[in-house]
Amino acid sequence: MIRRSILIFVTLIVFLAGCSKEAEKNAPEIQNSSESDQSKATPDIQPPSDSTQSEPSSEVQSPTDSNQTEPQTSSTDEQILMKTPGRFAGSNYNEQKVQAALDQLPSKLTADQYKEELLLLLAEDYRPYVTIFNNFETEVKVNNERPDDKITLPTSKKLHISILLDASGSMKAQIHGKSKMDSAKEAIQSFADKLPQNAEVSLRVYGHKGTGSQKDKQISCNSTEEIFHGQGDQTNQMKTALQGVQPTGWTPIANALKSVKQDINPETTDSVVYVVSDGIETCGGNPVQIAKELNQSKVKTVVNIIGFNVDNEGQKLLRQVATSGGGEFTSVDNDESLKNYLNKAYAKLQGEWTMWKEKGEGQANTQKEKKQGTINNTETDMQILANKEYDHLLVALRYLETKRGKAIPHGELWMQITERKGFAWTYARDTKRRLYDEVTKSGNQVYDDIKDEGDKNIDDLKNKKNN
Repeated sequence: MIRRSILIFVTLIVFLAGCSKEAEKNAPEIQNSSESDQSKATPDIQPPSDSTQSEPSSEVQSPTDSNQTEPQTSSTDEQILMKTPGRFAGSNYNEQKVQAALDQLPSKLTADQYKEELLLLLAEDYRPYVTIFNNFETEVKVNNERPDDKITLPTSKKLHISILLDASGSMKAQIHGKSKMDSAKEAIQSFADKLPQNAEVSLRVYGHKGTGSQKDKQISCNSTEEIFHGQGDQTNQMKTALQGVQPTGWTPIANALKSVKQDINPETTDSVVYVVSDGIETCGGNPVQIAKELNQSKVKTVVNIIGFNVDNEGQKLLRQVATSGGGEFTSVDNDESLKNYLNKAYAKLQGEWTMWKEKGEGQANTQKEKKQGTINNTETDMQILANKEYDHLLVALRYLETKRGKAIPHGELWMQITERKGFAWTYARDTKRRLYDEVTKSGNQVYDDIKDEGDKNIDDLKNKKNN
């Protein structure tokens, strides 16, 4: 019994020893099998997806390199589309060369890796279109110079208007129950109230001292006085200054014109003189020469003569003064015709404002439509390019399938290629819509502003002319 137990014990020891050796023998095979299974379960590591490379990648990253790569932030739409195009983009496309490059690609790539390799070869150049969109100026700008005699002059214009009023004794004479002086005062005040607000205005009277007698001639002929000097928006003060003017003496037109020089600011760019007189020079001066000197001076001054109920001989002489001063002579024979003369400039100005408005409206529309056209063309060109890229990528995909068969992840890769096309299309469409809307809004606003300003000034001039 004891011997049998010992035999069984020895047999068990031998058996266990054999199992131990068999386990040691099989251990490497089990380990190798485990490593092989683990290798099959581990997906291929993607190559760098930097499409700015000019050469396609020929190696796959090792797991160690991949683990050391820092996480990258997602790119914006513009950054994606601004990447360098592929080697065979645009006019460089050559199907045979593309196929030769595809043959060099490593095997067992993922869909993402295939996509990046294909883009390194075939991505089209979207940079010009993205740059146009990014730098596009959507603001419509129209900056036409407004008519010179508008309510407010352009800042580049410094206009000086001199009004010279004859206060000689003959201005006491009445026409239709009203003295020439009263008619002249009313017309001048009405005229002044319509002048540009930032124009410089001076009112000077002459012959307002002494009497018409010979003994007071020298006093009267030396009498010329600026009774108002200010801006166009201050001419309401002129009425008070005019109230004290009474017709008394002689007619020193030359002396009054000579004094205009001291009234003009040296910074003046445009100067106009309006002389209201009912007669010729009676103080021995030479108004023709003085008017010529004013017209040829550093600040060129235009001299206009308004002959108020002047006889034929007087009109002839006053016309010479106006001609030498680069202006015009106008004869008026009553207070209404005097007002009409001073108002006729505003009828002309209405036409200028109408032209300004129509020109500005046309430019606003033209600019808007031109910008809209550029935006539309950029969208269309970019989408055509996306179609071209898509076609080339599909040709490459079909070639890879022919060469590598089911090893190509067809469905996933086709989906990524299609998404790439949709991405470019959507970017072009959405950016176009945004910029188009901004241009339309700006163009319409500028058009409306010009129309409103033009209509307002035209209406203001109509009202002033009729008052």
